Amino acid sequence: MTLFGTKPVQLPTGSWPARIGAIVIALLFVGLLVQSRVGFMLARVQPDAAFAVAPSNPEAVRSKIEYQLMRATREDQAALTDLSHRALRAEAYNPTALRTLGLFAAFEKKDAHAEKLFSMSAKFSLRDLFTHAWLLENRLANGRYAEAFSEADILLRQRSANWDVVVPSLAQRLKDPRLIEPMAQALSTNPSWRGMLLLNLADPKVDVEAGHAVLARLAALGSPPTVAELTPYFQRAATEARLPLLHRRWMALLPRATRIKAAGLLRDGDFAAPDVPPPFGWRFLPQDGVVAERGESLIPGQGSALYISYPGDRQVTFAEQQLVLDAGRYRLTGRTTTDAELTAGQVYWSLRCGRGNAESEIAKQPLSPGIDRPHRFTLTFNVPSGCVGPKLSLIGGKSDTLESANLWVDTLTLTRAP
Repeated sequence: MTLFGTKPVQLPTGSWPARIGAIVIALLFVGLLVQSRVGFMLARVQPDAAFAVAPSNPEAVRSKIEYQLMRATREDQAALTDLSHRALRAEAYNPTALRTLGLFAAFEKKDAHAEKLFSMSAKFSLRDLFTHAWLLENRLANGRYAEAFSEADILLRQRSANWDVVVPSLAQRLKDPRLIEPMAQALSTNPSWRGMLLLNLADPKVDVEAGHAVLARLAALGSPPTVAELTPYFQRAATEARLPLLHRRWMALLPRATRIKAAGLLRDGDFAAPDVPPPFGWRFLPQDGVVAERGESLIPGQGSALYISYPGDRQVTFAEQQLVLDAGRYRLTGRTTTDAELTAGQVYWSLRCGRGNAESEIAKQPLSPGIDRPHRFTLTFNVPSGCVGPKLSLIGGKSDTLESANLWVDTLTLTRAP
């Protein structure tokens, strides 16, 4: 039996839980016992006593099987098999008995027989975690992906605790391109776990190209990803994919009306909140004591603005946007306003080429905002050949006097310069 991509497991000696302890199915099963307090329930009803009093009662036999299975050694297989057959005589389609017999068949590598037993168990119980976890892995291992997502949906609807195991496993399976279509089809029905699976596309263990294929297919199916669903993937992809290609894909996933607004060199320069995700839309970086958000201009009737505030006790980045610019000469213009005296240059725009530790600044525009009146600034800069990016960032420096700052930025434009 293979479980979540592992090789067939050589069963060691010891208790049954020890033989399956490293397997995801076992983790899920133990999680079920703990979280739903099944263990406590079995203890309360005293399965040994219940079985002694009513050995033909289906519930008594079922509880006895569950109780003994979690404490059994290999030598107990015969007794558990006998119990399971007794349960089936009392209740022809007892899912616990069918699943237990299926488990033993799987351990003996009788996969066809195990599948038949687990499939029968599944028909009579949507709550048996062991059954549906085994069927999920079986379907994945055999390329039966549409059926696998049916089993995954059952597991994920049972309880949210299953999500932390099942969802990452599904996302990491995307290295097999045959999984893309059934995954997109399942997600297009908007199951409750859709958001978490799309969030997992940002995991470095998930193939970045396959992640984009799922997002694009969702859009084609008429169930396009939301900004919240796109953001984690594109922020991750911006560290790996070629930016011009990523930008084209980003544009293609935007709604048509939004795509028209996002077609310039700079997106949302008036901070009027078009619904676009980073990195090619604004990414605001508020933190403790730091405000960075869209709002109204300080000057009444002047429209929207980016409002930032911080205590000046450390350097912070308020907002950033990834640009896609060819080599050449450009001009950045805008206005800044403040409501109190602010040291010139404490807050500034920075343009940087490269990624991560390889970033290097190519231009900087210190800001000298007008108090209660807008002050216009202009920065002309050159993008060198081979520049990755650049990225435009609004930064607040550390003030030696711990001078706090409140600042409004608006009417930002970026054009080619002569």
